[in-house]
Amino acid sequence: MKQRIQIDTSLLFLLILFTGFLYLNKHLYLESRGADNVLDFLGMVVVLKGMLLRMSARGHKKMHSQQGRRMVSTGPYALVRNPMYLGTFMIGCGFILIVWPWWSLPVFALFFYLRFNKQISEEEKYLARLFGEEFAEYCRRTPRLLPSFPGVLKARPKEILNIREAFGTKDKWGLLTWPLLAVVLEWIQESFVFGAADILTILTVFAAAIVALSFGLWVAYQRTF
Repeated sequence: MKQRIQIDTSLLFLLILFTGFLYLNKHLYLESRGADNVLDFLGMVVVLKGMLLRMSARGHKKMHSQQGRRMVSTGPYALVRNPMYLGTFMIGCGFILIVWPWWSLPVFALFFYLRFNKQISEEEKYLARLFGEEFAEYCRRTPRLLPSFPGVLKARPKEILNIREAFGTKDKWGLLTWPLLAVVLEWIQESFVFGAADILTILTVFAAAIVALSFGLWVAYQRTF
């Protein structure tokens, strides 16, 4: 665990340095504030969805795994085998849209794959030894990380993003810290790229993203009743 923390800390430091490099080269960004606001809106929606997915997956596993003695394949785990990693990936993609140039998304995806693919494989090997054929069958019908299109269509939002289970985890504090971090980073980015930051517009765009996501989830929940 300590080695994993050291690796992640080193990678975070490198990402911070790279972000600073991007800020100092404003020609790498879109010149339009309007386009930047659209990306900020989309980025915040993706960050919040990723956060809610992580929370829901952790909460569902906590309630249904019986302290690791039972394999969980329902809720978010019916969509993909590793919903917490998917949530982390979505949070990262959201911050890319907010903080980095949009074209760096493939770079982040490759970075994420190189960092976590081996870790996910090792965890799944452990589950295969623990649950045997039950886990093998689960793997045959459920994608590892990215959901299939038919799977998304069949998914029930009320089960994938169970609010009651989600808010039973410590990850819920991320709903405060991640948006706040996004505001700070966007303020710094605009200060470098556009010469000045419009904090009122930043807050308005992010608030609109929160409202839009909340409304979308409410509509989706109504359709599952």
